Amino acid sequence: MKSCPVCRMPGTPSAIHCGEFGGLGLLVGMCARCEAAHRRLPASTVRRRMTAAGVLAAGDVTGRYYVARFCDPGAAQLAVGLLNTAHAGEVANILGWR
Repeated sequence: MKSCPVCRMPGTPSAIHCGEFGGLGLLVGMCARCEAAHRRLPASTVRRRMTAAGVLAAGDVTGRYYVARFCDPGAAQLAVGLLNTAHAGEVANILGWR
């Protein structure tokens, strides 16, 4: 089972965040626990946690985490724009998350 790159615990993603790290566009799938924690934590702590997840995600070649890497940050933003809740299962299959 794949893991959340923020807490590194196995689970299913409940939110997808778009970001950029080192010139790569990243889609990071975050579990419900981390999503709930980020609503309670101060913005600076959330930023540090997401930066650490971005470093982990950018270097992940094992496929252990819910991460999709793109060669261009704009491509990651386009992918987020194309995500539709009606097609979430298909998108997860396309990204290899299921």
